[in-house]
Amino acid sequence: MGDKKPYIFPSLLFIIFFILIAITGFFQFRVIQKNIDALLKGEADIIIRHIKREIDVNLEYLNLFDLSPSIITPNFLNVLVYDEEIVEEIYTFLKNASIDEIRRMPFSDMLLLDAKGRVISKKGAVKMDPSYKKRLLSGQEDIIVKMPNDSDKSLLVGTRHSEYFLFFWLNDDELEAQRKRHIVKEILAREEKRLNIEGIKVYDEKGNQYASSVTNETHLTQFTVREPLESKFLKGFGIEVILSRNLTNNILKRTTINFIIILVFLVILGALSTYVIFYLERRYTERVKNMEKELAMKERLVSLGRLASGMAHEIRNPLNAVGISVQRLKREFMPKDENKIEYQKFIDIIRDELSRINRIVEDFLFSTRSQAPFLNENLYIIVDEVMIVIGEKAREQGIELINNVGRDSFAEIQKERFKQALYNMILNGIESMDNGGRIEISAKAAGDMVEIVIQDTGHGIKSGDMEKIFEYYYTSKDKGMGLGLPISYMITKDHGGDIKVSSEEDKGTKFCIIIPIKQGTARN
Repeated sequence: MGDKKPYIFPSLLFIIFFILIAITGFFQFRVIQKNIDALLKGEADIIIRHIKREIDVNLEYLNLFDLSPSIITPNFLNVLVYDEEIVEEIYTFLKNASIDEIRRMPFSDMLLLDAKGRVISKKGAVKMDPSYKKRLLSGQEDIIVKMPNDSDKSLLVGTRHSEYFLFFWLNDDELEAQRKRHIVKEILAREEKRLNIEGIKVYDEKGNQYASSVTNETHLTQFTVREPLESKFLKGFGIEVILSRNLTNNILKRTTINFIIILVFLVILGALSTYVIFYLERRYTERVKNMEKELAMKERLVSLGRLASGMAHEIRNPLNAVGISVQRLKREFMPKDENKIEYQKFIDIIRDELSRINRIVEDFLFSTRSQAPFLNENLYIIVDEVMIVIGEKAREQGIELINNVGRDSFAEIQKERFKQALYNMILNGIESMDNGGRIEISAKAAGDMVEIVIQDTGHGIKSGDMEKIFEYYYTSKDKGMGLGLPISYMITKDHGGDIKVSSEEDKGTKFCIIIPIKQGTARN
């Protein structure tokens, strides 16, 4: 796991930003809800003022009707229609009412008789034409109605039931009150339908329901406003307007859904942003590490190159002198006694070590010769020449070398240096196999680059050693100084390319050398 400190600040910043947006959205939602309620309240106030004006205008006409019926215009509803509605309402109530409910009716004059005409209950001063009682008791009629007239403005209603007979009178004031109630009720029904609202209720001064256009009970999807009616004809009365919340609830629901979608989008965006930050930071870290590794390697190469260049001549001269001396010792001073074999063995050891020292110096010198020209070379021929040089060593170990590079594969390279890079990598594959095997070299174009793959069937590279194989002096073999792969890597880098390695233990290793087909087209 890498250092997580660079990720903490953007993560915390996103969390704080998300919380602030959520809090802001919550308060904004409350503000929207409050504004909608204020709009509904304003709409209800307008409706209340309108209904108050309608009630006052119609009740004003009702008062004028008593003074002069002739001023009632055709546009105004006929008062007789209200009287008929009052009679119908009372008759409907009495058909299903009990005697106790009848006695509680708010009328001052009432007479209740049994089936034989005897008085059961009486309230107020009963003044009735005897013919009405006779007609009802005789069974000729089920209901008798006397409408108001100029001489008698009261309303008489008589009705016959199976067990009793009922007569009641509405005096002028009671009839006027009933007319007012019916006018108000009609106004409420008309305005509810016209204004497309849920309902309107009017309450008397005691808080009892006076008139209503509501058929269903109020529920949560409704918005209710109750205020004083402030009518000059209905003192102390109140009015309640019920508006539908369906539209506002839909607005709030859509707002909530949109806000949740925005929050989800922000969460996804934040997660993606955090991932991008992590990814870019990791790529940046890897690139920095690779650059540091390459820089350190180049610094070591420069140091080694300078060392090789500076010391090569100084070392070669003594080496040549020592080599000549060893040859003379072997040729001219060979002992003739029993120490001859041991003497020759020591001389061979000295010669081998001198050759090894000379080879190390040559490798140093060759790896630093980066000024050679780049020429368009046939990669098949290059690989074939390398395989000829190293073929004998491969055959001695029973290893098959296969050249699968296309004969039409070309690239601009420094021929001798690139051959050296291939030689080192093929040699590395040979040394990784004990009892035979196969090394296959192939190449393919990939855009403006060419990929040269060297795949062997050796022991493979341990996962813990993968990052070290291009370091100088690192080797897992008993012999060698660990210079082959680093020099190959340095040569590939000088060609504007790179080397990718994949390996499985006991199955083999694959090196992929990626270089530009033409110099100057290397990709980053």
